[in-house]
Amino acid sequence: MNETKNLETLYLQAKIAYYEGAPTMTDAEFDALENKLKGLNSKVTEQVGSKRSDFDFPHPTKMLSLAKIQTENVDGVTNYQKDLFLKWFNSRISIITNKVGTTIIREIHYTPKFDGNAINIIYESNKLSRILTRGDGLTGKNITDRFRYKVPEDLKSFGYVYINTTIEIRCEVVIAIKTFNEKYSEFANARNFVAGVIGKDDYIKERVDDLDIIPLHFLVNGEHNVPNIQLFKTFFKPEYFGVTSPDDYEYVIKEMENIRKTFKYQLDGIVFDFPSGYKNILGVNDHDPEGSIAIKFVPEEAVTEVTGIEWNVGKTGEIVPTILVKPIQLAGTTVKRVSGYNAGYIIKNKIGKGSIVSMAKSGDIIPNIRKIITETDVLDIPKVCPDCHNAVISSENIHLICFNDRCPGKILKKLHTSAKAIDLKDVGEETLRRFSYDFYDLYEVIIFILTVASDPKKLVEQYGFKEGSRSLEKFIASFKNIRSLSVSQVIQLFGYENVGHRLSEQVAKLYYDDDPDFKGHEKSWVGFFKREEIKERVMECIDELERLNIKIDKPIKRKDDDMKTTIKICMTGSPKPNWDTKSDFISSFDNVEEVAVTDPKCDYLITNDLGSMTSKMKNAEKKGVKIVTYEEFKDIQS
Repeated sequence: MNETKNLETLYLQAKIAYYEGAPTMTDAEFDALENKLKGLNSKVTEQVGSKRSDFDFPHPTKMLSLAKIQTENVDGVTNYQKDLFLKWFNSRISIITNKVGTTIIREIHYTPKFDGNAINIIYESNKLSRILTRGDGLTGKNITDRFRYKVPEDLKSFGYVYINTTIEIRCEVVIAIKTFNEKYSEFANARNFVAGVIGKDDYIKERVDDLDIIPLHFLVNGEHNVPNIQLFKTFFKPEYFGVTSPDDYEYVIKEMENIRKTFKYQLDGIVFDFPSGYKNILGVNDHDPEGSIAIKFVPEEAVTEVTGIEWNVGKTGEIVPTILVKPIQLAGTTVKRVSGYNAGYIIKNKIGKGSIVSMAKSGDIIPNIRKIITETDVLDIPKVCPDCHNAVISSENIHLICFNDRCPGKILKKLHTSAKAIDLKDVGEETLRRFSYDFYDLYEVIIFILTVASDPKKLVEQYGFKEGSRSLEKFIASFKNIRSLSVSQVIQLFGYENVGHRLSEQVAKLYYDDDPDFKGHEKSWVGFFKREEIKERVMECIDELERLNIKIDKPIKRKDDDMKTTIKICMTGSPKPNWDTKSDFISSFDNVEEVAVTDPKCDYLITNDLGSMTSKMKNAEKKGVKIVTYEEFKDIQS
């Protein structure tokens, strides 16, 4: 682990200890540590709050997601995508050969792909340091206290006696299907249940007891290593794995599909891995490890009957249908509801009470209708908004729109979207619904709650909270814990349609005499935020929040030599023959910065093959990132 990450962990542990009333260092020592981290440009000092769950702890090495291949069923025949798998496998063989010389790899490892939640168990010099959720891959939530009793405190008895050694055991946390069905079937699905037990601040030990930990990867000082089987079998559920030839790819998947039917845990695919030594040679890219790939099972399908249509108002005012069905088991969970997309979909497919439909789960997670088996002529299309009862207007015979700006259903969605934008804890839609009749945006709600926080009689008398209840205390605490907001977040409090982090960040720069970059944003919205009355509204909001002791982080105007807009790029493939390495390529331009293609600020994905099918290419297409070749990018910048 490098010095900065060590210091960040020490800082967070000291901060938690302080808030829990058992400080581990003096104020002077803490201040010195904080100043050192600021000098290292660490973001950890910006984290606020007094609860352990509010802090993000660094992973020693980044926890990446896997590249995926989705198998599919075409006219009753499964396409296992073997050609894509062999393309991936052979490309890795070429990389290994180029790095270490001629080699013959005749086998590849495989494990089931468990449908659970990833955690990282970290040991420093043999002793348990922390257990983290995956988080964003760089940092995760510290869940050591709730899982400590399930893992060993010290690894010396397993032969690990090295000092200055960081060991990471990457695991999947799951629950047995039988246990979930018998005890927790009221939850949407097993995966969400596990996520809740792991991620929520409050947890029930009995539920933690019911979770199993499946070890999958063993890293020593950032390098993949052969796992300690005795350790795995003693303290974790056994690792399920096998070794096969790439030529037996389809056979192994079919075998795993059969095993899946009676398997103890929910599975959604199979993972193929190169052996540890080769994985270290292959390394990682911005998004996933080069030596592993997940093959997703064809989604299971089931037939059921529609029992009705539920209509709800969205943030834009569109009345969106949810199709209610007779409960069915699908990929290990009970499905009762499925998206109906829009009114046009319901009308075109004649879906209503009594329709028979075939359903599947996209990626074994999101249920959707695959086929309409029996239509109905009795459609239940609303003529008025279900929340405000104003007449709805049909747009292009596809969308039903409520144009009432004071519709409580629309306002509720705005409030909830804004709450997520500022990461407001423990405040869901049902709680915010109480305020959707009186307040138009979350800014007004925040001002109101903080104003009445010391004497919450209005919350009891007007909004139905129970006096002195724990739920009322947690609700008020959620707002009191708002210690600081960026100007970008303040703008998002107003819940403007299609105004997210990227646009609001540029507007913040505009308002503070910085150099905004509105490239790619709608001109109408840019013009809207340039209006003086809109700027005045934002500034009034900032003044009011500061009056309530909320710190507002404002953009700092850049120096003249930094004013040129930085172009964010991601690279895939080789830049040869014009540049020897990617570093040579990026260094040949001014103000070009390399980021992950998943970074919301990424401007270009640069490739040597516009026809490739890498995960980066798929992500770029999905997110609307412009894809160009290395030569085309050079021409654009010249």
